Amino acid sequence: MKNFKFMNNDEIELTCSQMLDQYFTSIGARNKILPSIDIDSFVMNYLHCTVVYENIATNSNCIGFASDGITKLWISRNGRKREVLYPRDTIVLDKYLTTPGNESKRRFILGHEAGHVITSRIYGNQAAYYNHAFDSEANYNQQLLTDQFNIYETQADRISACLLMPKPIVLKYLETYLNTHKVTRYENYGISKYDQAMLLRIASEMKVSITTLMIRLKELNLIEVRPLSYQSESKEVFPYEPQEI
Repeated sequence: MKNFKFMNNDEIELTCSQMLDQYFTSIGARNKILPSIDIDSFVMNYLHCTVVYENIATNSNCIGFASDGITKLWISRNGRKREVLYPRDTIVLDKYLTTPGNESKRRFILGHEAGHVITSRIYGNQAAYYNHAFDSEANYNQQLLTDQFNIYETQADRISACLLMPKPIVLKYLETYLNTHKVTRYENYGISKYDQAMLLRIASEMKVSITTLMIRLKELNLIEVRPLSYQSESKEVFPYEPQEI
């Protein structure tokens, strides 16, 4: 592990920005602010990865896998478990991610696995990675906890967030819906009802979860904390007609 390398946050932001610029150019969308990132197209047409959906059958809640072409993956087909060796740069996602209500999660996991592919290409030293769904009821041993929360998983999460929520698009949404470049959070951790409604709308249009969006806003230093005395009741009215972006 000591020979493994990883990118710091600034390097991740720059790398993802450069790749997205190249991708936008390839689809004729350079200098355009898109409502959301087509992560499937980016992964398949820019990274040239194959994406497949299987019933993943590992014993550790695995829901995503980026193959190194060497490590096999347990899957279930027709009720039978088998080990399959997928070619390098094949991303395997669990089929449950395609069920209703899981689209934002599917997109984030796909971006996460793409993050492993990207860092593997940069450093050439990362093996296959498994993405595990965290189960608060499960008994995790030390190795599972290490796998779940190690620096490379955090790095892949950051890459996914950067790909799905590029800073220029986030800023455009804040300007459009909140008329600001920062979200106001009060000292009691509260956010006005209006801002909450707008953030939910932004998350929906970007096809991410509200939790993921809030984490991204924090990463980008786009949350401004103010004392409760600044709280205004004038922003409690929810606009009926959606605005264009």
